[in-house]
Amino acid sequence: MQPATALFFRGRDVAVIGGGNTALEDAEVLSGIADKVYLVHRRDQFRGEEANVKRLREKENVEFVLDSVPVELVGDTMISGLKVKNVKTEETITLLVQGVFVAIGQMPDNQDFADVARLDGKGYVTAGEDCLTGTPGIFTAGDCRTKKVRQLATAAADGAVAALAAVEYINNIN
Repeated sequence: MQPATALFFRGRDVAVIGGGNTALEDAEVLSGIADKVYLVHRRDQFRGEEANVKRLREKENVEFVLDSVPVELVGDTMISGLKVKNVKTEETITLLVQGVFVAIGQMPDNQDFADVARLDGKGYVTAGEDCLTGTPGIFTAGDCRTKKVRQLATAAADGAVAALAAVEYINNIN
């Protein structure tokens, strides 16, 4: 999550949907800005790191809404609520929130490149911070490559790094 985006929700109530590290980290950032953060997850346990869960449990303004899935956004021109359904009891409640952040993971669409660049177990192109794939003349940038932070700013920086690497590669062909 871009911290600047979170600032639009200062003093408001928000929901984060997801159970992995991205959702947990987003909820933690928002907990320092929003009045209330509901963390909605379809299971009774999180997939993210326990240390992240522990930190959130200690925050007074974070509430876990477990075994629940979103079913409807409430509001005409602006969000005023999120209806969630408990998958065990089938009870539906409305969380009164002014923002909803979806952090349910990412799936790269890199299969078309599997013959020219190595993919990791999750389907990301294997490349370091230098954007080199290990295949001569093939470079990768942005959220399709192996990396910890997936944000617009880091993707743009990758583009610059990959472009410079490509220029260097072309200049050294001979």
